[in-house]
Amino acid sequence: MSILNTPVRALLDSKFYPGVGVIHSVEQPGLEWVVRVNGVYWTARAALASYSFQAGDAIRPIARQRNTLLIEPA
Repeated sequence: MSILNTPVRALLDSKFYPGVGVIHSVEQPGLEWVVRVNGVYWTARAALASYSFQAGDAIRPIARQRNTLLIEPA
């Protein structure tokens, strides 16, 4: 089955986050961002406290906590 035919729930449940995304906006500076990954907007937090992002930065989702992605620089 190709990634394009894989249901979103299966991707999230399997901890498989394809591709990279981009920081769309900053919700709480240094704490929370809105990211766009594969055409879907998510709330995101940095996987490590030392990561800092600005709008337009490329990111890679590495985990999910409820509806929040944990991200790292791409």
